[in-house]
This record gives sequence, structure tokens and C-alpha cells, in this order.
Amino acid sequence: MSNKMKRFLVISCLVLPGAVQADSIADSLSRIEAETLILKAQEKQIQVKAQIADREAEIASKQLASGRASRSATLTDPTVKGVEGIGRNLVASLLLENGSSIDVKAGETLANGMRIVSIRSNEVIAETQGRRRVRLAPAAPQAPAGATAYPAYPTAMVALPPLAPMTPAKGAAR
Repeated sequence: MSNKMKRFLVISCLVLPGAVQADSIADSLSRIEAETLILKAQEKQIQVKAQIADREAEIASKQLASGRASRSATLTDPTVKGVEGIGRNLVASLLLENGSSIDVKAGETLANGMRIVSIRSNEVIAETQGRRRVRLAPAAPQAPAGATAYPAYPTAMVALPPLAPMTPAKGAAR
């Protein structure tokens, strides 16, 4: 073997393991980078879940604080037909179970023993005899008298001219 050939073999033996090692290092770095991205995504997901849980707890506490109504309205409770007035002088029109309507102010007591605690433009709070607060439900819109399931057609329509009398066709048998 020549000197050149020996040098080539020695150099190639020294360089070849370095090239193989460089490939394995690049592979491991790529794998580590991919795992890092996955871990960051999982961390972000955990943070979002924690934020959702915080918001849900915040909403629940606000509902407890503002909605002191401890139970929902029942079918026998009056319903709110409307609220009128200016400022603190608000009057609520309530629709009772028997179909009659009454106007009440805050502090008044109804025939069923409920006391009107507060009236606001968007809610009426009443207190039962058992000291439970109830937010009265809005009244369902009632259909006007004479309403049917069919849409209303205009009543002021132009009349059609009367039909011409029918004459038998020529040659028709009588």
C-alpha cells in the first residue's frame, strides 16, 4: 500500500465516526425540540383550563351575590307584565294566576302573602312568607283577541268585478 492510501484510510477512519455522531446529535436535537413544543402546548392548555375554571367560579359568585333570589319563580307566582316610572318611583304591573292584573310598588304585599322587595327596570324581586326571595318571571306575550294560527290578511282589498253569466257553447246539447 502506498503512503497516500494509508493516509486516506487513517483520515477516513477519523472523520467517519464524527459524521455519524453529527447525525445522531441532529436527530436528538430535533426530538428534544419537538418534545419541548409539545410540553409548551400542554402548559398553554393547562393555563387555559385554569382561566376557564376561574371565570366559571367568578360567574357563579356574581350570580349568588346579585341574584339573591334563592329559588326560581313557580307557575303560581305572579308574572311581570311591565315596569313603569322614573328613577326610584317605579311601578310594576303584575299578571296574577287568575288572569287579573295589578299595579304594585316596592314594599307592598300581595294577596298570596308575597311582599314586593324591589322593582327595577329589568327585574321585580318578591319575598315569600317563608322569607325566600324570588325573581318574578316576565309574562308571556298574549295573542291579540281574535288571533288565529293563520297570518292576518289585509281587509281593505279591491273587489274583483263580478263574473259574466255563463252562456252555453254553440251546438251544445240542452
